[in-house]
Order: sequence, then C-alpha cells, then structure tokens
Amino acid sequence: MNITQLRNATVVVAYDDCRILIDPMLADQGAIPPFKWLTGQRRRNPIVPLPDGTAEHLASVTHALITHCRKGHVDHLDRAGTRWLRERGIPVLCMPDDADFLRKRGLKVQVLNAEGATPFRNGHITPIPCLHGEGWIGRLMVHGHGYYIEQAGEPSLYIAGDTVLTDDMRRCITERKPDVSIVPAGGAAMDFGAELIMDDEQVLALAALGSGAFIANHLEALDHCPVPRSVLRQQAREQGLAQRLLVPDDGQTLSFVR
Repeated sequence: MNITQLRNATVVVAYDDCRILIDPMLADQGAIPPFKWLTGQRRRNPIVPLPDGTAEHLASVTHALITHCRKGHVDHLDRAGTRWLRERGIPVLCMPDDADFLRKRGLKVQVLNAEGATPFRNGHITPIPCLHGEGWIGRLMVHGHGYYIEQAGEPSLYIAGDTVLTDDMRRCITERKPDVSIVPAGGAAMDFGAELIMDDEQVLALAALGSGAFIANHLEALDHCPVPRSVLRQQAREQGLAQRLLVPDDGQTLSFVR
C-alpha cells in the first residue's frame, strides 16, 4: 500500500490495481477566498500549489472517496476536483447524506452504508463518525465521516476525516488497531470559535494510544491551519513518537506492507 500526500486532505491511496483519491481539492494556488478575514495578512487558498508529479499520480486514479463536501467545505471537494472527477467518470464513494449533492454535480456516485461495513474490492469500508468542531462553531459544520478500510493482504487503513479528538477515534485506534492512520493535524480555526480539527497536541495524544503508523496532514496548505510541519516533527521526536508519527511533505509517497 502506497500513500501519497498531495496537499491538505488530498491523498492518493494506491493498491496493486486500485488507486483511491481522497477529498480532491485541485484548485490552483490562491483560487479560493480566505477562511480567516480578521487578519492584517489575508491569504487566499490554497496557499501552496499542488506538488510536482501530481498529474502522474492522478492519471492512475480508479476511485474517489469523500469524507464530507456540503456547506462550503471546498477544502475537501472544490470545483476543480469536481470537474476532474466528472470529466473522467471516476466512481465516487460517499456517505448517503452527500449522495444527492454529488449527483447534482454530475458525478458517478457509489453510496456506502451509513451503518456497518460496505464491501469494496477485496475487503470492506466502514464509516467512523467525525466531530468537526465543538460548541457553536461545530453546529455550523458538516461533520462527515472518516473511514476504516480493510483489504485482503494489505495493511488496514483509517482515514480520520475532519475531526477533533473523540471517543470514536480512540475506540477505532485501540479496538480496530489500524496499521496506518491518516489524521488531520493543522489545528484549523476560523476568526472566532474553537478548533475545527485536531492540532499537534491532540495528534500526539492519539499517536501515543496506537500501535500502528500515523500520517499527519492538513498542514501548511490553508490559511486557517496554523500548525507547522517543523513543530509537529520536533514534538514527535521529543515524545519518542518520531518513528510512529510521520509528517510527509506535499508530493511525498510512503509505502507500507502487512
């Protein structure tokens, strides 16, 4: 199983004959308005371009998987990503709540079970609930789902989606024991309200619970995600988690075997 970090939450998970594109935000640098307005240095999103080699990674994609996309969550499916999927007729796996939204945009939708596992390829995909922020800011969000993916002969994979640290996540890590987990670490926050996803402290706490590898993303791509890669890497070293908590650069591919 190869996992390529493209940008923010956009990842390609590659098996031998299957390439899954997660949450495609494919816009050019600066094509999306800022998420933070009350600052003296507003930056349009994404704040970095897609890495070199992106076209080659996308060329082999066979499926897409969406964690959430409604209510303006363009950092997980933007117009460029939607157009790319539609033009190529890529099957898009999603939860029932997102199905009509995606169909109206001309996408080829395959709906996953809201409860329990859905057969996929040589295994299953099981949804894990997300909590995309708490308090009043959380009530404005679409919370979405992460996914636990099992494939015969391959490492098990947990894709967390946009979430703060929850008991559902802890149970997934301690009971299902995924071999690899992709988790948000940017500490995203708007001008007001609590954090919308995990920050460095929560990611380190989660990694300390698990036995597998953790891949941190949602880093250095959006104006409202302040956690730098360098800080997370340093903290992982200080806590003895550097071998378990991986912080890839955009465009970097990590390989895992069972």
